[in-house]
Formats: sequence, C-alpha cells, structure tokens
Amino acid sequence: MSVSHRVDDFLEREGLVPTGEAQSEAGEPARQSEVRPNAKNMNAICCASCGKIEYLSREYCRCGHFLRGQLEDEYLAWERDLHANHAALAETFERKMKPLRGLLLAALPFLSVPVLQYLFWPASLGVSSMAWFAPAVMIAGAAAVLDAILRRPLTSSASILESCTFETFLEDRAANHLH
Repeated sequence: MSVSHRVDDFLEREGLVPTGEAQSEAGEPARQSEVRPNAKNMNAICCASCGKIEYLSREYCRCGHFLRGQLEDEYLAWERDLHANHAALAETFERKMKPLRGLLLAALPFLSVPVLQYLFWPASLGVSSMAWFAPAVMIAGAAAVLDAILRRPLTSSASILESCTFETFLEDRAANHLH
C-alpha cells in the first residue's frame, strides 16, 4: 500500500475527511475530493486525464493516470523553454551589440592623433593631445555603460539557467500556473 493511500486511510479513519458510501470499481471505498490538495498548492498537480487535483507525491492519479510522467514532461518542457528564451536573448543581445561596436570604431580617430603626435613631436605633448583623448574616453565609457545595460538580461538568464533545479521548477509552476 502506497504512502498516499495510507494518508488517505488515516484521514478518513480519524474523521478528518467525510467518508463516502460509494464504492470504487475495485470494491474499495471511494476517496472524497476533500482529501485532494488545494489547486494553488505548490505540492499539487492537475491530472491531465481527469482534471482533478492530486498531490505531487502520488505516482498515479486516482483515475489511474501516471502523474509522475506528466510532471517529468512538464519539467522537461519548462527547461526547454528556459534554454530557448536564453538563446533568444543571446541573439537579441548580439543584434543590439553590432551598432555599439561601430561606436567604438568612432573612437579610434581620436586615439590616433595623440599617438601620431607623440611619434613625430614627442617634446610637444601637452593639453592638445590630451584634448584628443577626452572624446575617445567618453565614447568608450558610453559604450561600456550601454554594454552593461544591454547585457543585464542575458546575464540574469544565464544565472537562472545555471542554478535552476527541480525545486525552482515547482516554485515557478506554483506561482505561474493555474491548475
């Protein structure tokens, strides 16, 4: 006898759940719906076959449907969606980074003038050569800030992928799905 059946028997025996007069096909007393978990419960699953709510710890629904396989299928689909979302974010990030890399190319002329001035007139380095560095530094700084802003969702998605577990799936499932 499984643990879930023993729990149901205990609840009925102690009078915590009203027992029914009906008999199941196997001749056992029919279980009442009050024994079933709340639909918003993290430990609940909706049977795809009969639509009733059951505990995650049950391998089979009371209608005979294999709940464990259903839950594993849901987990694998959730994990595939996480990977697909991350791949889409990475593609979007790369698309947005192309113009930003072009912005860095715009900073190169501002860097070449002080270098050429140093090569040809090393004694005359001064404020004018530093004035050429200022736009290059501002452009590179703006590009770095924009890169950090654009990279934030991708980094967040990568950390979620690295740390996702079955418990994370259950929490997400309970928070986002109506059973």
